[in-house]
Amino acid sequence: MHANEYCNVSTSQTLGGLEMIEAQFTETVFGKHAHAGFVISVVDAGVMHFSHRGASHNALPGQLSIVAPDELHTGSKGKGEGWRYRALYPSEERMSALNQSLFGRYQAPQFRQSVISDGRLSLQMQGLLDKIRHNASALEIEEQWELLLVNLLLQESQHSSMPTFSKAQSNIESVRDLLADCYQQKLSLEAVAELAGISKFHLIKEFKRCYQLTPHQYQIQQRLNHARAQLKCGISAVDVALNCGFHDQSHFSKAFVSAMGISPSAYQQQFFTR
Repeated sequence: MHANEYCNVSTSQTLGGLEMIEAQFTETVFGKHAHAGFVISVVDAGVMHFSHRGASHNALPGQLSIVAPDELHTGSKGKGEGWRYRALYPSEERMSALNQSLFGRYQAPQFRQSVISDGRLSLQMQGLLDKIRHNASALEIEEQWELLLVNLLLQESQHSSMPTFSKAQSNIESVRDLLADCYQQKLSLEAVAELAGISKFHLIKEFKRCYQLTPHQYQIQQRLNHARAQLKCGISAVDVALNCGFHDQSHFSKAFVSAMGISPSAYQQQFFTR
């Protein structure tokens, strides 16, 4: 590996051992090769040049690229000194199952483009990677992952019919009650969707339609409601964060400031300095 190059490989246990790569290359050239699963990558800096499906492509910062299983492709720097990117490697089985839940066909989806320039998809991809890096809650990560994949398939796959969702009776109120009662617990999106009797994407869509929030956002609101009550009772911010299911005090403070506009300690002081 050349100077200033690196390649860090990791897995997300929250997403079932999903493999991830964060890398920077300046001089390395990848010859024709293929992967057993899909490769979904986003360029963070520089230009990634690659050949795929008989054509040459340049992926610029913020653009996504998708390579399907067993598709030959190359990789090298474009103009400039190299490129930095992050990539996720969902399995063919995962993508086929999602394709079936959306379009009724259990087969690996086919995508129209090798390079995708879409601001919303880019932000979703980058947001997911940031949440994984900062150890966000499992529910938050799973939601972001599901929405990213579904939006990719809806916008970029070669399908000929509209999505078909499960006709199982949804039980959105039971999901809401579970999230409210178990606000401090780490719940998985899959378990919550099973309770509702619908797919994970359908759950997110229906829950947001009913309550204007995703399941994770609703759970965070429940945590903040309980946190405010505990702060009023004089419980320390550190203990409140743990009691209410936040990952740590930093995560709690960030969520609290976002919702209330002031820090937990400043909020608490208002009730003990009057």
